[in-house]
Amino acid sequence: MTSAPSASAVEVVGLEDVEILESTTSRRILACAEEGATGELVCSCHAGRVHVYLQRGRVAWASDGRHPRAFTGHLKHHAGLATAAIEEVVAECRSTHRPIGETLLARGLANEEQVRAALRHQIGLALHVGECRHDGEQTFTARAYGEYDPRFTFAACEVVEEEQDVARACYEASARGAPCGCQG
Repeated sequence: MTSAPSASAVEVVGLEDVEILESTTSRRILACAEEGATGELVCSCHAGRVHVYLQRGRVAWASDGRHPRAFTGHLKHHAGLATAAIEEVVAECRSTHRPIGETLLARGLANEEQVRAALRHQIGLALHVGECRHDGEQTFTARAYGEYDPRFTFAACEVVEEEQDVARACYEASARGAPCGCQG
């Protein structure tokens, strides 16, 4: 395992993290989405624990313990946000229970595209870590954390398909001895 990246680093997934093809977690996310479920899917396997929150069958967020600052790190790097500004918004959101992305947008610190890209980045990293082929366990708990703006949620089938495409590309690059495309 590598050391933690610097605060300004953007986290990327490495080939050793990719196990998404035909995974049990992908199938469970799609099943929950098909049911229109709202709640949290917790997936545990040898790679770690991942939390995926669905709102009416759409992925609102996903997180894992290996990439705790994926969302904010992406915003720092791609939107040029200062650490102090992000920390202030995070502190406010903890007390108000308002979503961070929506607060950044309301304050004019990030635009919709930047927030969506940072969320998608965080979700992608979490799914790479949490995808287990056979030894994983999943538990779904119906719960509502409040209402997320639909602009910042993603169709589960698209999220899973995109992550499968990344995994295939990494596998094919590795077979050719080439660098993995998700590293850039």
